[in-house]
Amino acid sequence: MMEQGDVAGAPLARLREMVRGARRIAVLSGAGMSTESGIPDFRSPTGVYRTLCSEEVFDLGAFRRDPSQFYRVMAPLYAAMARARPNAGHEALARLEALPDKEVCVATQNIDGLHQAAGSRNVRELHGGLSTMTCQRCGRRLPAEDFRESLLAGTVPLHPGCGGVMKPDIVFFGESLPEMALDAAMAAFMRADLVLVLGTGLAVYPAALLPQRRRRGSDLAIVNLTGTPLDDQAQVVLHARTGEVLPLLV
Repeated sequence: MMEQGDVAGAPLARLREMVRGARRIAVLSGAGMSTESGIPDFRSPTGVYRTLCSEEVFDLGAFRRDPSQFYRVMAPLYAAMARARPNAGHEALARLEALPDKEVCVATQNIDGLHQAAGSRNVRELHGGLSTMTCQRCGRRLPAEDFRESLLAGTVPLHPGCGGVMKPDIVFFGESLPEMALDAAMAAFMRADLVLVLGTGLAVYPAALLPQRRRRGSDLAIVNLTGTPLDDQAQVVLHARTGEVLPLLV
């Protein structure tokens, strides 16, 4: 097994062969991919839940009672996402998808849109995304960019027509995952030749169940700085940064 920062040796060579031989590749990406673009994660010792807020801020009931608390906390996170750019890992996945003999589906737990910004087209946002917002009064969906000033200032964005509170189209605690995105991701993992787990410790469910839905005989590879519950089932485990490993595979 590779040590952190070491991207050489037999495991990497084995992973190269797995990627080369696979036609259908299903990817589960987590916060570890986005931290390399300057976006904080949520659950690490330096993550959002330890430095900015508790998980309760992302509770749907709490948002409906007092959305101002959520938007005060969200302002620095939104600012980080607004200035973030895809890193080498995102770009490598997009290049992999563009190869004529590869069918790649990226199921992501991230809400930052960096996979799409890098050029990936087949992306399933399991926890929603920050690109749009929905009015809690009239139900109309609008681009989040329309509320940029409010989001950066940490004030509650209101619908310009009805005055209702706008909620970002991300999954809060108390909400179900987007059914279409989850179903499409599940189908991709069940038919994949190779499953890649990238930048996630597989601690958030039900997204963490996807790699376990892979078909019998398919390969599993994990690239994450820390261990995961599926390390003992994987053919390759690399304790390294995705931005270091993925460009070496394409």
